[in-house]
Parts: sequence; structure tokens; C-alpha cells
Amino acid sequence: MRAEGDRVASKQLEEAEAKLRRFQDAIAAGVDPMAMVESINEAQADRAAAQGALAAANEPAGMTDAEVYAMIDSLGAIGAALADSQPGKLARLYRDLRLDLRYDNEKEAVYATTSLRVNNAGVRGGT
Repeated sequence: MRAEGDRVASKQLEEAEAKLRRFQDAIAAGVDPMAMVESINEAQADRAAAQGALAAANEPAGMTDAEVYAMIDSLGAIGAALADSQPGKLARLYRDLRLDLRYDNEKEAVYATTSLRVNNAGVRGGT
């Protein structure tokens, strides 16, 4: 279904850009640009919508619960670090994880964000 959406958005983008090229050619040929403002604006809106649809379709899908738990498990001693509730150690853990916590007093909610880092290690040498 996602691939079909990509094809539709690509086709819409192609059509909008073709319209804009035709309008530019018409203006170059001497047509009054003021007479085409509404049509050009519509074509530009169509192009922007198609570009937005393509950008949204190319965003990575969210992670499943199992993937999140597996990632946490792979980090090792986080449970032990969280159990040791000394503020300095927790602050260091949050910093190392690039964890940012924001408390919304009105909603009585905590919002957590992080910047994930991936370290790839490779083996060098002959096989």
C-alpha cells in the first residue's frame, strides 16, 4: 500500500512540475503572468502537497515494543544504574543516553526525548 502511495505522489509531483514548466514557457512566449497567477499558485500547491506526501512516505516507521525492549536490553546495566537513584549518577546516565526529560505541570506528564547513536564496529584483515 505504501508503494502505491509513493507512485501516486510521484505521479502528482510529475504532473504539477509539468504544469509549472508549461506556465513558465507560456510566460516566456509572452502571456501576461498576472493572468496565470491563480493557476500557478494551484500548481505550486499541488507540487508542495506531492512533495510532502513523498517525504512522509520516506520517513522511517516507528519501532515496535519488542524492538525498544531489545535495544534497552542491549545497553546492559541501565537497570542497575536506575536502581542507584543518586542524582549525580542519574544525571550522568541521562547525559550518556542523551536523554532529555521535560515535565508538563498542567498535564502532569513527563516527555522524554533522546538522540540515538549507533556505533558500528568492523573487523579488519583478510579472510
